[in-house]
Amino acid sequence: MLFKRRYILIIIILIIIIALLNTNIYYTLRSYLIMYPYSRLKKSESLINKYDIKLKIPSGSYTKKKDWYPFMLYHNDYKGFSNYLNKDLSLTVVYNFGHFDLLEGFSSYYNENSPYYNAFYGAYIIRNNKNSENGFGFLDNGKIDTLEMGQLPKYDQTHLVLPSLGCPIKDATFENTIKKIEYNVNYVNIPNWTKVNSIIKTNSPIHKYQSKQKGYIQYGIFNKSYNGENFPKMILKGRIYAKYFEEYNLTIVLYMIAKDEKVLNKLDKNILSKSIIK
Repeated sequence: MLFKRRYILIIIILIIIIALLNTNIYYTLRSYLIMYPYSRLKKSESLINKYDIKLKIPSGSYTKKKDWYPFMLYHNDYKGFSNYLNKDLSLTVVYNFGHFDLLEGFSSYYNENSPYYNAFYGAYIIRNNKNSENGFGFLDNGKIDTLEMGQLPKYDQTHLVLPSLGCPIKDATFENTIKKIEYNVNYVNIPNWTKVNSIIKTNSPIHKYQSKQKGYIQYGIFNKSYNGENFPKMILKGRIYAKYFEEYNLTIVLYMIAKDEKVLNKLDKNILSKSIIK
């Protein structure tokens, strides 16, 4: 009898799974179920874990509002970024993007009408393995090296994010115009951060559906009936807080990018500034 009940339960579960495969809910659940264990693994292999840094950035579960993805994601790049800049660098990316609508099956990252359209926030942790005295992204006088620092988000967008959705690297754009730099900023209860505000011209994520793109696993699949321009250009607002931690030979960059200043300021005040670094 017990065996029979288990058999019936398995059959019911299989029926539910098959039913979900034919709905958009499947893509939402797939993102959560795959990205959570995968990201935990990447966190265990990250610079954060290697140097025992306590870095906690609030995710979408931190707020009561339906806004961001429910947990932070991690990616390590120990070769690509080095080859990109022809330097011996290690990079860990911590990131988050717009929430999923359960019934639509894709992130608001794709939604042109959402405040979270093409928006990201998180952290870059970079180590110059040649043990430079001033650290990645900073000059000998302690001032920020805007050219080198600007390569971080550019590489992320043009070599990691957009190609994962099927955008050829040659068509990926990232133009960063610095608007304001502030030094000696106190942020997340730590002094001497450098704050940079900028305007960014880059591609949006909307595009005609292409099968088997890696990015679909985490962001879901955008409207398959879309027949407009692939990855059209748009203007975004960006902000970073950067600091070199000499004792670890690590540069930590807390970053955010959104389509307007209002969203950026709200994200800064309510989420990123609540981060903890120890």
